[in-house]
Amino acid sequence: MMKRTIRMLGIISLLITMVFTTFSMQNETVSASTATELSPIADSYVNSGAVSTNYGTATSMVTKESAANDRSAYLKFDLSGLTGSSVSSATLRLYVKSLTAAADRTAYSVSTDTWTESGLTYSNMPAFGNPAGSVRVTNTGWVEFDVTSYVMSEFAGDEIVSLYIKDPIADNDIGIDFYSKENGSTQPVLSVITEPARFHPAPTDSTPFVHPGALFKRSDLERMKYMVDAQKEPWLTSYNQLKADSKASYDYVVRGNSSWTVVARGGIHGPEFESDVTAAYFNSLMWAITGDSRHAAKAVEIFNSWSNLTEMTGGGTEALNAGLYAWKLVEAAEIIKSTYTGWSASDLQKFKDMLVYPGYSQTSVPASVTANNGTFYWRIYNGDSGRHGNQDIIPFRAMLSMGVFLDNRVMYDRALRYFKGLPHRSDDIPYASGPSNPGAQSATNDYFDTFVQSKQTTVADWGYNGVIRNYVWSNGQNQESSRDQQHAFLGLGMLECVSDVAWNQGDDLWNYLDNRLLKGFEFMGQYNTSFVQSYPDQTTPWEPTNFIKRFDRTGRWYSKQINQYFESNFTNVSRGDFAVNRPVYEQAVAHFQVRMGLSDDEAKWTKRSRDYAISASGYEKTGFSLDHPGWGALTFRRPSLAAGDPIKGFSGGAPQFGMHVLPGAVEAENYDYFPIDGEGRTYHDLTVSNSGGQYRDDGVDIKSVSTNNYALTDLDNGEWFTYTVHVPVTGNYKINVDYEASNGNGSIKFAFDGTDATSNVTLPSTGGASNWSTYTVASNAALTKGVQAMRVFVSGTSDAFHLNRILISNSGAAAVTTDVSAAADSYVNSGAVSTNYGADTYMVTKQSTSNDRSAYLKFDLSGITGTVISAKLKLNVKSKSANADRTVYDVADDSWTETGITYTNRPAIGGAIATKPVTSLGWIELDVTSAVAAQNAGDKIVSLYVKDPIATNNIGIDFFTKENGSNSPVLTVVTN
Repeated sequence: MMKRTIRMLGIISLLITMVFTTFSMQNETVSASTATELSPIADSYVNSGAVSTNYGTATSMVTKESAANDRSAYLKFDLSGLTGSSVSSATLRLYVKSLTAAADRTAYSVSTDTWTESGLTYSNMPAFGNPAGSVRVTNTGWVEFDVTSYVMSEFAGDEIVSLYIKDPIADNDIGIDFYSKENGSTQPVLSVITEPARFHPAPTDSTPFVHPGALFKRSDLERMKYMVDAQKEPWLTSYNQLKADSKASYDYVVRGNSSWTVVARGGIHGPEFESDVTAAYFNSLMWAITGDSRHAAKAVEIFNSWSNLTEMTGGGTEALNAGLYAWKLVEAAEIIKSTYTGWSASDLQKFKDMLVYPGYSQTSVPASVTANNGTFYWRIYNGDSGRHGNQDIIPFRAMLSMGVFLDNRVMYDRALRYFKGLPHRSDDIPYASGPSNPGAQSATNDYFDTFVQSKQTTVADWGYNGVIRNYVWSNGQNQESSRDQQHAFLGLGMLECVSDVAWNQGDDLWNYLDNRLLKGFEFMGQYNTSFVQSYPDQTTPWEPTNFIKRFDRTGRWYSKQINQYFESNFTNVSRGDFAVNRPVYEQAVAHFQVRMGLSDDEAKWTKRSRDYAISASGYEKTGFSLDHPGWGALTFRRPSLAAGDPIKGFSGGAPQFGMHVLPGAVEAENYDYFPIDGEGRTYHDLTVSNSGGQYRDDGVDIKSVSTNNYALTDLDNGEWFTYTVHVPVTGNYKINVDYEASNGNGSIKFAFDGTDATSNVTLPSTGGASNWSTYTVASNAALTKGVQAMRVFVSGTSDAFHLNRILISNSGAAAVTTDVSAAADSYVNSGAVSTNYGADTYMVTKQSTSNDRSAYLKFDLSGITGTVISAKLKLNVKSKSANADRTVYDVADDSWTETGITYTNRPAIGGAIATKPVTSLGWIELDVTSAVAAQNAGDKIVSLYVKDPIATNNIGIDFFTKENGSNSPVLTVVTN
């Protein structure tokens, strides 16, 4: 991270550095961004009616444009103490002392920094430049000016920021006074967020893209496939739901026609296009998961049927319409282009040309582009500078994926830089200019005011509502929170899609801007989910007390309070209505909790919202229209500890993603890849850099063994490395390592899916360095099928051995699967505390205000031999009143009997073992491996308790008991 020397300029700038969000991983704490509050080193105001007077000691700064005299303010800030490589956000916060009426105030850039607080007068005041930010002042208290672009340039320059504040309307005669730095807690503040230096080297225009590399990499597609093959939940259920959709079938009848040249959303050929795009996307996923080429061929048929388009008719919202139509089409095409050889080169090129018709340019818009000539790129290339954020995000979302698909780095960067609020590339077309201020007010309601847009062109690359900092505000509220919750969810969901595409290409938007997206998901989750679900720490719906009242970036809308309705429809409620139409939380949980390792408390409302949506409506489906990728439990869910992604190597500097399938060899240097610092996530290494200087550019020590062959070196006690692997078959495996050791003082241990598969095994000396040998760490390691994190731990004397590769093979010992029937089952009822239900044919589970009912089961493991690898409790759902979770708990006391158990004498329960959403009738499975393994090594009796984990949820679910033959409960146990 770049260090900047703190410079003394007059009064020392108060610099308070606050790292608001940190991630605790093992013993390592990593911060994403640094938020710093700077107080001014100088502030004052000038007065045209007293041209020689200095007001540097005044406790307030007067701003007023009148016929008699003009007064305006100057402020100066020192940036030299900031850490980080770049500024991502800068907000000038001023406290309004008094105002005579509501009015605008604009902050302007000042290039001359030589003025002093004690010497500034109207006569010698420095000239001001372009507008840097504006605000509408309506009340006393804090107001905020977004001055990011200007502060970005000054941070890269002399590290001094001077700003000039005035009424932009001459002779307006409205006075507004701001407190100066002489006023303690109400003094001006410049809040700056800086980003760390890029962890891996920045790509150049010649750096290859990762393919497939839009929403899904090859390893992501393989994870889906292998989890379905292994019949792992929730991947399997989500896949079956996708498969059941008629648009996922290779028998889908294509509705497009290659003779058509025009498409319009809501108009000509629009319904056909929307149906075909969805079918292409679904079939591309089905091809990746099943390997059935008929799905890929169906997607190609759809692409070819629309490849002759020459006009995407957008109407008044062309960027929105073209972006919605393009993004999912390109996502499907990226999967097929990268994984299927049956799309002919000529047809592929024709499709590519169609996306940018009448031709791509990075210097100017082709003269032939008109309202009736031009397709997707020329409808989205500059977003939408006059509308709400989702309508500005949607086109750039499509552009980002389109850049990947077309291998066009300029196009990709155009979208990426826009989301970051950066200027356009010098070799590309500028973004829309500004500033954009409110004109006359046109409408008002309790939640937002609407104004006529007054747009200027004096500032290049203004950045509108689709820029991340302009859409998700510093408290987590977003630009559309006062509009309605459906659009607010839509915008947030699109930003997570953008973030995953960028992440797959090595760019971090997920954690950008002091973890702004996490704040957005937490804010939306707490407001919406607390409205439909009660929690012990939030028993009533949460109402934000920190709601920000401000104009959006277009100047068209002023947010006043959060809106639970639908925009201006104050009858229908949008709050809490996200489970079906807005499937956004699987993706967020996968990133924040698995990739970044945040705890349930750190991402509390994000996880609660995901879990609520599952219990209310089952696993995520496709969502509303074309808005979301959908099927998150299949496509985005990640195994625990699988923070990174498996790679097979590098090509041209880009990682080559691919799953390690066992049995097989895993090169030690190919531990999982992480786009940012992987310390504490994909590895733990005690040195700060790669001591061997070979192969990779992170902190793991790697040396060259021979040409294109590398090994982990300088291995220290306590280090570990993670590899995402797939085990196709549950069973016993032999684990060998290829290593060299100068002594026998080092040890190695393997864990799979968070469970030790071996003990610490000492590796004997091989007779010295360069004497490579293979050693068996375990002959019969019990592994369970599915994609999982394999973690390799190092212990003993540091640098005792070097690790070249890991070799895993079948041990030859077959796994044994045994179905154990329940020895006893019943349920208890708090409304009938002395009643025994042991003879009933079903078990009732329900938590209500009047009475609670929950089930007990007992299994005898005396017939089980060997070590337990896996254990699943299978229950058949007889009936349910609604979708809800059921949790299984451990029970230590096995003395209860089926004919004697009642609510009064029921045994106490232990900790929760597993939770499963119940969304349909039929069989469900709960993973109870840990409890069964413990009891198999103990008294050979397992007692389990099943209940609704949410108190007073009032949702009844009944399960068949052992009195029901083929429907009776089963414990399926796999042993070696």
